[in-house]
Amino acid sequence: MIKLKNKKAIWFMVISVIVIAAGTSYWLKNKNQAENTEVQYEQAQVTRNDIVVGFDSDGTIDYSKVNLRFGVKGTISEIQVAEGDKVNKGDIIAKLNDKDYQDQYQLALARLQDAQEEQQTSLLNDELSIKKTESDLQLLKDEYQEMEAIPDAYSANDIKMKKMELDNKETEYQNMLKQYELNKNKELQQDELQVKMAQEDLEDTILYAPVSGVVLGLSAKVGESLTDEEDFAIVHESNVVKAVTNVIEYDISQIKVGQKVYVTAEALPDQKFAGEVSKINSLPSEDSSGLVNYSVEVTIKDPSPELKDGMTCSVSFILKEVNNCLIVPYKSIRMVDGKQVVTVIDRSGQQVDKQIKAGFTDGNEVEVLDGLNVGETVVYQK
Repeated sequence: MIKLKNKKAIWFMVISVIVIAAGTSYWLKNKNQAENTEVQYEQAQVTRNDIVVGFDSDGTIDYSKVNLRFGVKGTISEIQVAEGDKVNKGDIIAKLNDKDYQDQYQLALARLQDAQEEQQTSLLNDELSIKKTESDLQLLKDEYQEMEAIPDAYSANDIKMKKMELDNKETEYQNMLKQYELNKNKELQQDELQVKMAQEDLEDTILYAPVSGVVLGLSAKVGESLTDEEDFAIVHESNVVKAVTNVIEYDISQIKVGQKVYVTAEALPDQKFAGEVSKINSLPSEDSSGLVNYSVEVTIKDPSPELKDGMTCSVSFILKEVNNCLIVPYKSIRMVDGKQVVTVIDRSGQQVDKQIKAGFTDGNEVEVLDGLNVGETVVYQK
């Protein structure tokens, strides 16, 4: 019985040691965790910067391109530019062989000159006829007036017949005057139109640059033929660079023509280009995932030559922006007794609380309207 009692005592001592060891281990573990979860602080300087709120959309750089074609068909006789050349508005791009059009123009001119000569002859004959009719009319007037002056010397029927003859001659005379005016004004219209059309065709054998810019491409060479429906050259209008992006239906209501945007090309990540919305397409499109999108066109205000047609870019639509304002981290502001407060490090290195007046925020940075100066350091819980 004594041996059994000693065994119980030994087991009690072993269990006690295990419990004490486990408790010590648990206390040490909690102590280490408490030390590891101590509050950490960060510091930030008060600076001046912009705060921008908006959303981004992927897009593509799109040059403003003008497709050029001749106004008539023909064979290219001369090309005065090459791809990559700069051109000014009004510069000659290329010419067609104009021999046939010169011939047509000269033929139309000759026909017009012949018609003018014929018209002059015809009008001269008309004038002679008018003068004779005018003389005959005057003679009839004199005869009729004489018969009216001494009616007893003539029968009533003779006077009546003379009056009818006079009226008919007057009508004939007026008709001749009207026809003369019509012949003078209308007879050459068709020939003049033919000359005008032939002259326009001749002028259309020369292709001019309608805008100043850079020649992006030429579709034919000297000696090759083109129709008046085929483009010959593509010119990128100088300083007109756009970005095109698709905006989902949930965001399109936030966009308006004239709205400010920033464009950043993936190939030029350190350059941000300002622009504005120039066009919003009213017709929707649907992507492969079923989302409804609207095409939005943005005009870049001061594009760089480094921006190339077709580059992938990000278009940032600005909903609100505050420029050159004092900013601090959003986390640095606390509410104390209903007041906005930050902790700053003073000149002696001590931490002191300062009341401020906060303004606009994007959720990360806050505009400081009053209470802080550039260069001050704020301290806040991480």
